[in-house]
Amino acid sequence: MDAFLSAKSPFGELRLAEVKGNLKDGIKVTFDIPGILSGTATFYVRDGWVWIDLSVTVFGKTYGPISVKLLPLP
Repeated sequence: MDAFLSAKSPFGELRLAEVKGNLKDGIKVTFDIPGILSGTATFYVRDGWVWIDLSVTVFGKTYGPISVKLLPLP
């Protein structure tokens, strides 16, 4: 899966995020709002669970990387 999230502004189109991948290999979401927020979130399956690896920079301060177990798979 490859996708983009964008918004239109008076200054043109602003690309907010890019999504690539699949759950087997990982779905990586890369986002960047210059000067405000940037980072990556990767969703993947491990040990029968959906996990997220998250790393974010907000106003120049970096948080993560952190891995969080989200949902069990049936």
